[in-house]
Amino acid sequence: MRICLVVPYDLADEGGVKRHALHLAQGLRLRGDEVTVIGPLSRGEPGTGVRGFGGVLNVPANGAANYMAIFTPPWAVGRFFRENAFDVVHVHEPFVPLLAYYALGLSPSAAHVATFHMYAEEESRLWRTVRRTVGASMRRRIDRSIAVSRAAERFARVAWAGPMTVIPNGVPLSVFDGGHPPRERAADGAVRLLFVGNWRDARKGVKYLLEAYRRLRAEGRPLTLDIVGAGPPGPLEAVDGVTFHGRVSNEEALARHYRSCDVFVSPATGQESFGIVLLEAMAAGRPVVCSDIDGYRDVASPEGARLVPPGDAALLADAIRGLIHDEAARRRMGAANRQAVARYDWEAVTDRVREEYVHALALRTRAAGTGARARNVDGAPA
Repeated sequence: MRICLVVPYDLADEGGVKRHALHLAQGLRLRGDEVTVIGPLSRGEPGTGVRGFGGVLNVPANGAANYMAIFTPPWAVGRFFRENAFDVVHVHEPFVPLLAYYALGLSPSAAHVATFHMYAEEESRLWRTVRRTVGASMRRRIDRSIAVSRAAERFARVAWAGPMTVIPNGVPLSVFDGGHPPRERAADGAVRLLFVGNWRDARKGVKYLLEAYRRLRAEGRPLTLDIVGAGPPGPLEAVDGVTFHGRVSNEEALARHYRSCDVFVSPATGQESFGIVLLEAMAAGRPVVCSDIDGYRDVASPEGARLVPPGDAALLADAIRGLIHDEAARRRMGAANRQAVARYDWEAVTDRVREEYVHALALRTRAAGTGARARNVDGAPA
């Protein structure tokens, strides 16, 4: 199959949707498909098999910066689709402007698949109205739809009436696999905590982790904290035992951080549809302490994670404290996570997504035979 994956956010930045699309593209290519990833690109070179478009603008929403293709010229996108014929065009976050809109409208001969990633506990009436309006306009264009979690499905349902398959995000088990030996323990026996994420984003809850960490250190608990990911600009306040590593884009290097920690902590406050970082920690065979939020609840293994209310540093410290001196519990939880994560391997996830492409092409073929386009509305093609 000739497949185009459409990413709505700046390809120059890190992000879960971008990583999802790139892993999916890799898996599809291994199955013999021809895949091109397109998306807005503010700087740098796009890489092999990737096409970037200019006109990127930051639109803050859902508590975070969002660099989108707001000023991408439609004629440039149209020229791309005239020069490249695809069997399937797969748009990620179809409600995010404007590249997805252009891609669906300018590839009329392709089968169309959409994946919904977004989730928020609350949204404004205006944004809900916008989503419903956009959703209504897209229903005749999209043949199959996917949500990455039950939380993402619930959020999409406000604006999307068609049938939807839940196919989760994946993790490359061969990269993060917990079978790799961890680095040698520190001479003082300190327990190593790890956070991974863009902690410029207040939703990630790093301030609660730092407060919990300071509480535990003040009690004389033996622990250190590694923070991996982009942080705020400017000099960082030195905190004893805390190492700020900055952004780590190489997955092998990132996996080494997971394999070198004793406990992975993700104190996100909400507005997360899925916990990719939880999957990575689980694949590395590490115990997880995370917030009890919708996007994490469906991913966290009951035997491998301790969930705490979001935004409560005291309870977060309690959960971490219980694991500091209990190495046996950490080992049990890590083993449970390694077992639970197997179904999220990108090999399995890619196969499931590819099945949706086959169904979408079948709907398109049936529609062509009747002179009408198939519709993903109320479970029945037109």
